[in-house]
Amino acid sequence: MNQFMQQTNRINRGFTLLEFIVALVVLGLGSALLVSFVTPAARSADPMIQAQARAIATAYMDEILLREYDGDCPGGRGEWSGIQCYAGLSESPRDQFGNAIPALADYQVAVAVGSGNPAEIQVQVNHASGRGRFTLVSARGDY
Repeated sequence: MNQFMQQTNRINRGFTLLEFIVALVVLGLGSALLVSFVTPAARSADPMIQAQARAIATAYMDEILLREYDGDCPGGRGEWSGIQCYAGLSESPRDQFGNAIPALADYQVAVAVGSGNPAEIQVQVNHASGRGRFTLVSARGDY
């Protein structure tokens, strides 16, 4: 009889597989909730600011890629015919003719154009709040 009781006690001391799985699920849900509340939402960039920065960078990149590899740089952006004309451009967003876009005054556009062939083109857009930054990189060859 004593041997039977010892065997019964050994079986009842551990966890069953089902209890272990339930404990893992509860711990997983608890940690997921904790992370979602602890992570500050203030650090994340506003999705609208990011989307607008991406749209601005894409518009500038499309404009640049439509230009010739080698071209003249007379007057303003509307008259530029080569991609090297955009090297060092830094401005608040404007249309291709140089007209300011007041609704986008909180953004700043910076363009860098490499001198190699193909030339690496980098368009970087920053928001005044510091929460939205987007960089678009492409290359344009002489063809």
